[in-house]
Amino acid sequence: MNTRDLANERVFAEVKRLCLMGLDPTTLRQRVTERLRRAVPFEGYVAFTMDPSSGLITHALVEEMGDERGLRLFLEHVYFEDEVLEFNWMVRNRLSVGLLSEATGGKLELAPRYRELQAPAGLGYELRGAFSTGSTELWGGLCLSREKGRKDFAAREVAFMRRIAPHLGAGLRAATLHQELHDDQDTDNDDAAGVLVLDVWGTVVQHNAAAERRLRELGDLGARWREGEDLPAPIWTVLGALKRALKPETDRDLNSSPYLRVRARSGRWLTLQASRTEPTNTRPAESVVIIAPAGPKEVLRLTAIGYGLSPREQEVVDLAVRGASTKQISQALYISEYTVKDHLSNIFEKVGVRGRGALVKQLYLNTIFP
Repeated sequence: MNTRDLANERVFAEVKRLCLMGLDPTTLRQRVTERLRRAVPFEGYVAFTMDPSSGLITHALVEEMGDERGLRLFLEHVYFEDEVLEFNWMVRNRLSVGLLSEATGGKLELAPRYRELQAPAGLGYELRGAFSTGSTELWGGLCLSREKGRKDFAAREVAFMRRIAPHLGAGLRAATLHQELHDDQDTDNDDAAGVLVLDVWGTVVQHNAAAERRLRELGDLGARWREGEDLPAPIWTVLGALKRALKPETDRDLNSSPYLRVRARSGRWLTLQASRTEPTNTRPAESVVIIAPAGPKEVLRLTAIGYGLSPREQEVVDLAVRGASTKQISQALYISEYTVKDHLSNIFEKVGVRGRGALVKQLYLNTIFP
């Protein structure tokens, strides 16, 4: 094994260790990208966390990829228009790592993100990773970019990223589900929903008293947030999804309402939902974003996904936490009591508990009251 291979093995071991340390999502992404630079050199990166239920971006770390306006442009527009190595497509096709050059046949300008963001920032080739668990649960993504004029990412670098992808998927899942509380965060337990109304330029024209509290749970809030500056990334993500939904290709898209779940700084889950008001003679159409604590069923489903429970196992859990007996679960799901017991045994093993009481506490109570 040559010197380069030895160095890469050290980086691999460090990244794997970081994924097992129980770090919060931001710290994990920061430390991983610091190590990756030694094995897969790059000049700029964007590291995302995702809502595994919707596949939408919940947070982005950016380095040398433009300013906040560039990030907003990506989250609100480019992310929904750029189908070249789209993260959810990568997961569905079991492609954990891909090169922009290969996906475009060497014509990078075919990708909207290259034309609108990377090229203006002086960046060229891109390596993209989609980090998932199971078959479809997308927990995060990473885009590494090199300066124009530098060589494309080599096959050995792609292979290295492919090795660490499953570890990053598991690490981001654990980080999202067991996110540590910030010591300086006010953990108010009120259930009030925050409501934002934004005009066509993204300026906050109306908001209720709870809106600012909810926004601060989502991330750092700049002094000019009412002017549409420095709002947390999930706001622009759900607004981008709304714009996409307003151009439906099917009736199903038309009837859908953009919905995003995010683990907040307080440790609990928040839901974001966007809609559009009807225009009047005196007021144009505006965007409404509602930010509210996630309900018990939503929390339970997200936590169950995180533990790798199958759809059928999630149905069993949903009934079990409501106090249904083995017989009642059997009748509700049209399966035998023996099969119910078998499902429960598998669930207990995956979650690491020994009974129903411990299961409810682990999947629900510990997440609602972290």
